[in-house]
This record gives sequence, C-alpha cells and structure tokens, in this order.
Amino acid sequence: MIVSVIEMILPIAIAFSIGILMRKKNMMNDSGSAAIKTIVSKFMLPVILLNAFMFADYSKDAMAIIIVFFVAVLAEFGLGFVLRRFIPKRAKYYPFVFATIEGGTIGYPLLAMLYGTRGTSDMAIIDVAHTVFLFLIVIPILQSVDGSDGDFRKILKNAVLSPTFLAMVIGIALGLLGVDTLISNSSFNGIYQSTVSFLTNPAGLLILITLGYDLSLRDDLRKPVLFTIFTRFAAMWAFCVVSCLIIFRFIPYSKETMVALILAFSLPGSYAIPMFGKFEGHRDYVSTSISFSTLVTLLVFVGLTVYINL
Repeated sequence: MIVSVIEMILPIAIAFSIGILMRKKNMMNDSGSAAIKTIVSKFMLPVILLNAFMFADYSKDAMAIIIVFFVAVLAEFGLGFVLRRFIPKRAKYYPFVFATIEGGTIGYPLLAMLYGTRGTSDMAIIDVAHTVFLFLIVIPILQSVDGSDGDFRKILKNAVLSPTFLAMVIGIALGLLGVDTLISNSSFNGIYQSTVSFLTNPAGLLILITLGYDLSLRDDLRKPVLFTIFTRFAAMWAFCVVSCLIIFRFIPYSKETMVALILAFSLPGSYAIPMFGKFEGHRDYVSTSISFSTLVTLLVFVGLTVYINL
C-alpha cells in the first residue's frame, strides 16, 4: 500500500515543486502561467467535462446528491457573510472565496488521478449543483457588491456560451440520450477512451505547476489569508459530515461517492471568482487565499490517496 500511495503522491509533489522553482528562477512569468491556465480551461477541461457529464448517473440518487450539495454551499455562503466581520479590511470579498469550490480545474483532474476519467462522474453530479449556485446566485451578488456597471445578462450570456458550460450541457444531453451506452458497447470505445485520456491526462500536471508558481504570501496578507483558509475548511468539513450523513441515509453507501464528496468540500475557492469582479485593492487577497487553499486541498488529496488504498 505504501508503494501505491508514493506512486500517486510523488508526481504531485514534483509538479508542484517545479512551479515553485520556475517562479524562483524566473523561468516563467505571469503571462506564461495565464497561458497554461487558458489551455487547461479552454481546451482540456471541456473534454473532461463532456466525458464526465456524459457518463454521469442521472438517477434519483444523483438528484439527492445535487440537492443536498446545493443546500450545503448555499448555507456556507450565508455563513460567510456572518464571519466576514472578523476580517473587516478584507470582508467585502470573503464570502465569495469562502463558499465556492473549484471543481473544474482541480476537482476533476485530482479525482481522475484516483479513479481515471470514468471515475469523475460523481464530481460531475456535484458540479451540477455548484454551477447553478455559482452562476445564478454568487456571481450576481458579486456584481452587486462590486458595484460593477456590467450587464448581468451579458455576463450570463458569456458564461452560458463558454466552452466549459457548453461541454457540460452537451455532455448531459448525450448522457440522457444514451450515447454513453452506445460508445461503451461499440468497437469505437477503445479509440474514444484513448483519445480522451491523451487530451486530458496532462491537465493535472499543468495546473499543479501553475499552482506552485502562484504560491506566495506577503506579510500584510498573512492574517486574513490564514483566517480565510482556517474558517473555510473548518466550515466545509462540518458541512461535508452533515451532507454525507444525509446523502447516505437516502442512497446506498459508495466509497467512490464518499471520496468525491470529501474532495469536493476540500477544494479551494472557484477560480472563476477573480474573473467576474473588479476586486480593487483586494485581488491579491483573493488570489493568495485560493492558492493557499489549493495547497491544503493537495494535503487532503494525500489523505484520500491513503484511504482508497486501505
């Protein structure tokens, strides 16, 4: 078991260290990091999402997970507005980092490392709830708090026409039409699976490198960032326990689903948040909080690696 755990953890540690080294040695700049994130989010992630949503289970059990997770993150969002008074200088954007999760760029690749691309179906179900929460509740409130003059209808249109959202919708449609079954039972299945694997396998490596590159903490950010990380993960884990107790009371227990839920509640704040607000004077706080939360996510991932090999 120890060898299996090392086999999974060592590549992650190396990729993360490469990112840190590239910053220290000036081997990559912010534009390079942004370009890598664009490749992952615009090309690799849509393939991951389409595949995950197409092979996802849309049964009554799946609906139970969607409803419970949606209520959990909604409650988390409300709690964020209560707790933000403890960091008044950064209170304005605290709830948006506090309650959202990055299922796409981080959740899918990490879960794929554990179970393969077909194992991301549970994350796809969870991501349905979070996507609705993010685009219909969080972003409109963010725009209001930010005092943005942007037209929300235009923002919503851009979100709906984004590659990731379209991939999700197309994947759901194909899954409901039974295309996943047709592929699985056809001679084309091997070609399809190898193509998906070839296009998506580098996603985890690339995003881990950029996360290592983005990791930095100024003295003036230390207190609010640490407060954000501590309170966020404490609350997320509390909601995770309650959600799991409720979900597995109504659906059969599954180790894979349990791992997906634990990972989902351990993910950092959504990377989409910095793209939809002005964050004047607060962008470093938001970005640094998300980066350090990602580091905690990787530590949780190490624990999950041990758990699935027990």
